[in-house]
Amino acid sequence: MKIKLFLKELVVFSFVVFVFSCSTDDGNADGDSATAITVSSNVSTAFVGEAITFNVVNNLGVNVTSNSQFKIDGVVIANPHTFNSEGVFEVTATNGGLSDSTFVTIEVAPIPNSITLSVNKDSFWFDDNNVVFNVMDDLGNNLSGIVTYSTGTGYLTNPATFTSGGIHNVVAEYILPDNSTLISNAITLTAVESTHTTKVMVEDYTGTWCQYCPRLAYALEQAVAANDNIIPVAIHDDNQMLFPFASQMESAFGITGFPQGRVNRTIPWDESTSQPINLLNIRQNMGLAINSSITNNTISAEVKVHYDLKYENSNRIVVYLLENGLVYPQTNYYNGDPSSPYYQQGNPIVDFVHNHTARTVFTSVFGDVIPSSDTDTGSTYVSNYTLSVPASVQNTANLEIVAFVVDSNNKVLNVQKADLGENKEFD
Repeated sequence: MKIKLFLKELVVFSFVVFVFSCSTDDGNADGDSATAITVSSNVSTAFVGEAITFNVVNNLGVNVTSNSQFKIDGVVIANPHTFNSEGVFEVTATNGGLSDSTFVTIEVAPIPNSITLSVNKDSFWFDDNNVVFNVMDDLGNNLSGIVTYSTGTGYLTNPATFTSGGIHNVVAEYILPDNSTLISNAITLTAVESTHTTKVMVEDYTGTWCQYCPRLAYALEQAVAANDNIIPVAIHDDNQMLFPFASQMESAFGITGFPQGRVNRTIPWDESTSQPINLLNIRQNMGLAINSSITNNTISAEVKVHYDLKYENSNRIVVYLLENGLVYPQTNYYNGDPSSPYYQQGNPIVDFVHNHTARTVFTSVFGDVIPSSDTDTGSTYVSNYTLSVPASVQNTANLEIVAFVVDSNNKVLNVQKADLGENKEFD
């Protein structure tokens, strides 16, 4: 009997402990031990007909959503709740004896009828840029982050990247609460692959009277020998080979003493080979082609500028006429310097050969404007020039043409060189 009584008391004690334990858990869930609750929602904006889910957590970190009650203006609503009218709604929650001290604001907009797709750029280097899409509905809502973007071959992310060049027609799609779909306007994107070689121009400001000028002339020869995409031009300010626009250029580009070099017109040259070579790695939006001929005493030249990728700012084109093989005495400071290639060559060097000597220009020396419509992606600007051979030219067989594009700051973007009579294609 004592054993049975003990077992009975043990069962009763266990049941009391179990009930107490369950009562404590439910109390926590109902907020008996909590002092505050917080209501939140999965979104803050929605369309009419779209369901919104609410969540309630007490100050103990327990999620008590399942046994909480939600209201709008005192009227109990279901969770999730579908809004059937537009407006701004304040949703409150209660759990047991606790009420949320704040509320959730939901802005409900009418269902849109259309969406519009736009893009930050419609042409770009395929391997170096991404594209950012923007989608607005007809009600002024930005849907960029909740639509899908597709082409004829698949879907895109936003921002979008591409693995090869090509043309892509993109649309945005938005699924409405009733599962119908709005499709945007189509945008054509051009992912561009570069087709042109970057070349660099170095201008040597020099004169036959300048005793230090052989040093820079030699450095330029070395740079050209190292890479034939470096294009040399000699700007003479002397009596023998005076370039008619030398003083204007010296003023514009800060030439205050000789010799001085300018890389791509505006960058002071340190007379190293590496400085211009490093610039060859900078991809440019355009390339040039030159085709020229001479009949009697008239030079005809056609210069083309092809744009792989649109250049957004203004461009100008400059076309030089140069002459090689001019022999004039050159003052030589280095005649007594054993480290110089001009050591014991005389002072002056009587038979010094001057190459790439600027004779005149087919254009303004600071460039003729390229119309902006001709700088679009895939566009080719074509200009034809005629020029009477200048009286200063000694041998038309030694003439060459250098054409280059400059930006609004006079910096050369890309350059091309061709012998007179040569048809130099894009490269």
